[in-house]
Amino acid sequence: MRSHSSNLCKNHLRPILTCRDVKKVFHTNNKNVFTALSGINLSVVDGDFITILGRSGGGKSTLLKLLGGITPPSSGEVLFHGVPLQGITPKIGMVFQENTLYPWLTVEQNISFGFKVRGKRKCSSNPQVQEVIKQVGLSQSRELYPHQLSGGMKQRVSIARSLAVQPDVLLLDEPFSALDVQLRRRLQKFLLNIWQGTGSTMVLVTHDVEEAILLGQKLIVIGGQPGGIIERLNISDSAFKDRYNKKFLDLQQHLERIVGEEYEIAKESCGIAYMSV
Repeated sequence: MRSHSSNLCKNHLRPILTCRDVKKVFHTNNKNVFTALSGINLSVVDGDFITILGRSGGGKSTLLKLLGGITPPSSGEVLFHGVPLQGITPKIGMVFQENTLYPWLTVEQNISFGFKVRGKRKCSSNPQVQEVIKQVGLSQSRELYPHQLSGGMKQRVSIARSLAVQPDVLLLDEPFSALDVQLRRRLQKFLLNIWQGTGSTMVLVTHDVEEAILLGQKLIVIGGQPGGIIERLNISDSAFKDRYNKKFLDLQQHLERIVGEEYEIAKESCGIAYMSV
């Protein structure tokens, strides 16, 4: 896989995903119209690690689905390498909160599944599969089945499966939110090490302020009704990767205030604001 440093030097200005004035509208069962997102302008550049922060139900997962081609915009456009994104593509990897492993396949078979879908034979012996198994620390567990794995190991397999086929960008939708604090912190460090070591491009959605600061190099806050980008921050400084640093704590306090205000606004609005978007 690519090294992060060489990747940035070579392609640091090339956009992979671009949102241009994107709006997403949902039609509810009682024929009401709910605008989840509006006026979204965003570029994901090769080598980025972007974290998207916002309250639950605020539209950040909808934005990730738009970037992944899972759902189309109601207006505006999402571009992939400068071309309108037409649905799901294996070049955009996705990792969800709940793992989507196949219970009848081993760790190695799950990780190599992407190659099988593409019709490649002997996928488990593919050097990329073997490399990513080693990178995520699963060499001793390659023959185990999902029911034999801990929650953290399952998420590592999910991430490894997406990385094995070397997508142009990896989208992660709150992948650690169901885990306990200690395991969550270990997997945060694991993910950051993977990003630094492979040169991958990642976009992670979270409602956890600490996680958003620790992992991201760029941070985007989604807020308002309809949801929009209310703040953009460059947090690549090493001070933001130390949860005890004053700069980290000041930013954490600032962002917690913003997210807290968003929750208060949502409480005062109609119940539709709590849709899982």
